[in-house]
Amino acid sequence: MKNMNEDKISADPSAWSGKRTAKIYSELMDKGRKKAVSLKGTEFERKPKISIRTRLIIAFALIFGFSVIINAWIIYTLSELQHKNHFLEVADSYLREIHQARRFEKNYLLYGTNLQDALEHIRNAKKILEENRPKVAKVLSSDNFKAIVSHASHYGELLVEIEKALKPESKKEIEKQLRSHGSKMVSLASDLVKIERESVDDNFKLARRIPFIFLFVLMILMFIISFFFTRQILISLSRLISYTERIAKGDFTRIVLVKKYYDEFSRLAIAINHMLDDLENHQKILVESHKMRAIGSLVAGVAHELNNPLNNIMLTAASIQEDFKDLDEEEKLDMLNDILEEAERSRKIVRNLLDFARESETTIKSLSIEDVVKKSIGLVSNQVKLAKVRLETNIPENLPPIYSDEQLLSQVLVNIMLNAVDVLPEKGKISVSVSSNQKDGYLSVNITDNGPGMAEHVLQRIFEPFFTTKPEGKGTGLGLSVSRGIIEQLGGHIRVKSEVGKGTVFDVMIPKIDIPFKV
Repeated sequence: MKNMNEDKISADPSAWSGKRTAKIYSELMDKGRKKAVSLKGTEFERKPKISIRTRLIIAFALIFGFSVIINAWIIYTLSELQHKNHFLEVADSYLREIHQARRFEKNYLLYGTNLQDALEHIRNAKKILEENRPKVAKVLSSDNFKAIVSHASHYGELLVEIEKALKPESKKEIEKQLRSHGSKMVSLASDLVKIERESVDDNFKLARRIPFIFLFVLMILMFIISFFFTRQILISLSRLISYTERIAKGDFTRIVLVKKYYDEFSRLAIAINHMLDDLENHQKILVESHKMRAIGSLVAGVAHELNNPLNNIMLTAASIQEDFKDLDEEEKLDMLNDILEEAERSRKIVRNLLDFARESETTIKSLSIEDVVKKSIGLVSNQVKLAKVRLETNIPENLPPIYSDEQLLSQVLVNIMLNAVDVLPEKGKISVSVSSNQKDGYLSVNITDNGPGMAEHVLQRIFEPFFTTKPEGKGTGLGLSVSRGIIEQLGGHIRVKSEVGKGTVFDVMIPKIDIPFKV
């Protein structure tokens, strides 16, 4: 009867834990999916989208636009040089004709010859101006062009008039006007040619400088664009590196997007946040499933411990039933009190197990390390008795409070103590002590066993997921990995020392209340 009851008790929690783990998994996955859906409509995705590709296109468009402007400037400068060159060619031809006309004019005034030659050259000069009017107009203003044509026309008219003049006085007046118009005609054309030659020289100098100006401005533009992109990308990458390093240390705080626009790094940050949601959900599932496995290990001891009060209750109740008429009122009352005491004892045993198994959110609060350690020892005490090992404690009084989660911390301590029970032979010893270090601000829960210990290469791998030294079917290899994750989440850390044949020491370091940290 007893064995059947124990089998039934140990089997039920196993099935119950499997169903519960499946339920937890389903609930957490639903929460994760809801978070993922809600994130799609967040304010981050409603920000203006400026992708890296768009910024690159804008940057190359700026460079291309600058190149187009420089090339247009070069084409315009070359076109101006071409127009000025055409003007200088026309001006040279015009000046040659004018100079010839002036030479023949002097011959006529001195010797009375070559007047027709002078007229011929002045007609050629006017013809050159008229034929090249469009080319000259691109360089000269209309006033200057009219002035040159006017002087040439008056000069030609005066040559015709001087031939017809009969009176000496009239000839002298015409000669005076002829010299004046001839001089102005030559000087105006020469001045304009000189100005345009200087302009051509300036344009040539500028044309020689344009490539250097282009290279200099292009270099500055490339530097600004490169600096902008490098700064934007490197800052984003360095932030992501710091985020991943933080995640690797167990800090699953979500990334806060502070950019005023939405780009590929924003999408990556949101994807990392989605990943963190999934990781957190899976970690919760892992913690709960490991807790269920620990409960399975505790159930056998709990069943054994429950058996004693239940037997006492049954024996006392049977005695009352058999001797009810022979017992006086005081004896009946004593026996009923015994039944109540044993029932209360059973209730406490079951309540402790249920408290340990209860699903709850992480609650960080001020705790007494003494209470947590004693509660954890109470949960494994029956396993210790069944394994026939000794468990010694050394917990000083007046320890400072800690800032932690009671259930998670108890789960870690229970797991480490159960591991010690599994490796110890009969009459082995487990020592649990608590100490406070004033320098580093942590309380240390020291769990020591005198078991077989571990080699160095095994010690280096004990926190790896799925690594176990237990026989197949007796361990998942997740216990210590989950325990370390829990302690790091609580702001502490675990240290391990072990030697083959000398046992193993686990130091669980928990921050005291005066150390602020972020979970």
